[in-house]
Amino acid sequence: MPADFSHPLVGRAVVYTVSHAKGEQGTVTSVNVDANIVFVRYGLGSTSAATSADDRLTFLDGSPVKLEVAP
Repeated sequence: MPADFSHPLVGRAVVYTVSHAKGEQGTVTSVNVDANIVFVRYGLGSTSAATSADDRLTFLDGSPVKLEVAP
């Protein structure tokens, strides 16, 4: 499945956190559910970065970003 620009997560704010650095906030620009990838524009960047939807990527409230394939 290609990138989905109309997925419900598009436009949501997320935080990517690694153990040795402060979290980086960004906005979801598209999603590829099959690859478990969320494309996020971080900070003032002009392009989006492919980011794995794992336990390091959360919404601002701390809940995990989970991608599910629609039935």
